[in-house]
This record gives sequence, C-alpha cells and structure tokens, in this order.
Amino acid sequence: MNYKDKSQIAFYLISAIAASFLLSLVLLQLFIGLLILLWVLEPNSEKKKNFGSVEIYFFAFVCVRVLSICFSEHFKLSIHALYKDALYCVGFFALSFYLHSFSIEKKRRLLEIFLTFSIVVAVIGISKFIFGIKPRAESIVSGYASFSTFLLAGFAIYFSLFADLKKKINPWLLSFGGIIILLALVLALGRADLGIAVAVVILALIQKKISWKFLLPMIAITVVLSYFSFQQNSEEVKVRVNQPATMSDRDILWKSAFQLSGEHPLFGFGPRTFDKIFPNRDSLLDKGVGGWHNDYLTVYLESGIVGLIIFLLLIFQIVKKGYKKFLITDQWQWGVFISIIALLLSAGMSGFINNPILSLLFVFLLALFSSEVEEKI
Repeated sequence: MNYKDKSQIAFYLISAIAASFLLSLVLLQLFIGLLILLWVLEPNSEKKKNFGSVEIYFFAFVCVRVLSICFSEHFKLSIHALYKDALYCVGFFALSFYLHSFSIEKKRRLLEIFLTFSIVVAVIGISKFIFGIKPRAESIVSGYASFSTFLLAGFAIYFSLFADLKKKINPWLLSFGGIIILLALVLALGRADLGIAVAVVILALIQKKISWKFLLPMIAITVVLSYFSFQQNSEEVKVRVNQPATMSDRDILWKSAFQLSGEHPLFGFGPRTFDKIFPNRDSLLDKGVGGWHNDYLTVYLESGIVGLIIFLLLIFQIVKKGYKKFLITDQWQWGVFISIIALLLSAGMSGFINNPILSLLFVFLLALFSSEVEEKI
C-alpha cells in the first residue's frame, strides 16, 4: 500500500470519527483503533517528523500517567487505565500524524462533517427532552454533561464556518443549525457549559464571526423554543429554579479532594482510584458519582503535582500558540482553538480526562490544532 492510499484511508477513518461522536461509542472506538493500526504500520522515521511542542508535552503527560500507575496505592485499579486510556493517548499521535499531511480543504471538510453530526446529536437530545424521555437533553450514548460539553465544540466550530458556509447555504437556513445547537445546550441545563456558550457567542460577535442580523433572530427563536420546550418537560428546570445555587455535590467532592491533597503529592494515588480513595460517599446525594467533577483536581490526585504541572504546561502551549495564530483569524482554525479552550474551561466543573468520549474529542481537536501551528523538529 503506497502513501497516497494510506492517506486516503486515513481521511475516511477520521471522517468516520468526526461523525461518530455521541452517536456510537463502539464505532467511534473502532475507527480510532483502525487509525492507530494504520499509523503503527507507518515508518518510524516519518512519525518523528510530526512532533512539535504540543506533541512533546502530551507525550510527557502520558508518560507521567503511566508512571503514576506504577506508584499507585491501588495498582489493580490503576492498571486498567493502560487499556482504557490507550485509545486517546495513542490516538492523538495517529490523528496528529495524518492531519499534518492533509490539505486545508480536507481539514475544513472534516470540520463540516463534525458540525453536521453535532446538529444531528443536538436534534436527538432535543427530541428526548421534548418527548419526556429524559429530564435533560442528552445523547444516545452519554448523559447530559458529556452532551453539553460536546456541543460547546460544535457551537464554536459553527461560528468559525459560518462565513464560508453562507456562501453556499442560505444564511437563514444556516442560522437554524445554530438555533438547534444552542437550544440543545439550554435544554441540557448545564449551567457552566451554558455560561461558556454565552461567552463563545459574545466572542464570535466581537470578532465578527456572525452579524447581529443573524444572531439576534437566532437568540430570540431559541428563547421562544426553550420556553415551549420547558412547558413540555419541566421536571428538572423546577429543581434548578428552586435550588439555583446547588453545587450538585461538587462542594463535598472538592472538599474531600483538598483533604486528600497532601497524602501523595508527587505522583498521586494513581489513575481511576476515585472509588477507593473518596472518603465521604455517605454525604453525597448522588451515590453513583464516579469522579471529582474537576479535571485539574483529577489530574493532581491521580498523577500528583508532576502530572498537573505537565498538564498545565500543555495548556500553556495551546493558549500561547492559539492566541498568536488563531484568535484573530477569520478561518476555521478559530473554532478549533475556541473549542479546546471551551473544553478546558468546562473541565473545571466536570472533565474529559477519564471520559471515554470527551477524551477522544479533546485529542481530535488537539491534533487539528497542532497540525496548523506546529513547526516540526
């Protein structure tokens, strides 16, 4: 198989990945796995050419995660991270390798596919809410938290592609896609993610990604549709109205995290040890909570201060490079950068590190980002 054939197969696989988020976890993992297999067959000398600073810091983060398994207080639990995290840890390098070789047109096409299926996912979530199947909008394969965080990425991509897409699609019809995503975000009732979405809207307006002419009707129609949707399904919104300041157990989770913070400061307790080390299960309203609801605390408690520092350095590289190159662009790269920032902000109230879907979304976006900013070494 020659290089051209491999590149074409990789494009089809990454297109399938872009279409699979929140529709089928099995297919998403299958396509990532096949892409990794294709990448493994590439010459090692070629793989090295795509390493920039983002790849280096991500690789360092993976190494610390592996090292924290070795030092884990509950090794039998942490060892599962080797296969549970393998897809996103290795998948990033496979995605980065092939995306570096794709043309601008191919990358934009991938984002158009991603946006299209983001709207499909949003429609599914809205339908489940309106018909009373769920008290909050969510997808087929995930709960409302993953659903709303995923849509933050779709929302940012929507604004970055709006100018190009309105040249071939009626802009009023195109606005309907934004209404669907925004409505789904509202019906998911994730306050932090909705706040981030509002910030994305404001930034998009300031940077002229969309004009008032289209934005005002979009917001007005979303408000009206939200009102009628909540008339159909008001179970959860009543809870939110009656308890506007509720932390959803986060106060207990974070207080417990700080209680444990001094016990294994260097390399942490090890990945995926929450159930063993969390000390206040009886105090939780939701007994099924499986994580710290904050990725920065998660990284620290699982991989220690070493892991957290490297994770923060990775974020610093993303912000530094993205601010210089993407924040002022009028191209699709703006949406990729803002999507990653939205995920990182949302990680303060939930997280993607141990999420089987959002972790893959993060590396998909990160690989696209790296393919546009990195100078090869």
